[in-house]
Amino acid sequence: MAHSARRDSPELPDFSLLKRLVRDQLIYLLEQLPGKKDLFIDSDLMSPLDRIANVSTLKQHEVDKLYKVEYKPIISISDQLCFLIRPRIQTVKWICDVVNADKAAEKYRRYKIIFTPQK
Repeated sequence: MAHSARRDSPELPDFSLLKRLVRDQLIYLLEQLPGKKDLFIDSDLMSPLDRIANVSTLKQHEVDKLYKVEYKPIISISDQLCFLIRPRIQTVKWICDVVNADKAAEKYRRYKIIFTPQK
């Protein structure tokens, strides 16, 4: 059965401009860490991220590997780590543990944390 549009119903909003704006902002933030980097993403941000920027877009901006935040020691050989997270105490403490573990192992890395709104 075909779905017919009602004449009195409002048009659905066009989110393409918002999508492009958010993607451009993410790319801008990723490019502030020049060179290859590993990206750690909060698990509840995986689906929204996929809607605005696919893996090939991230690879074009030198994201080498993608990881899900799992609150355990990380295995990464990259000199730069980027975290895309919600502002949660548990996640920030985990990132502190990662940085402190690197410091104890005398690894020099650059870090970038990108916070997304809670809602």
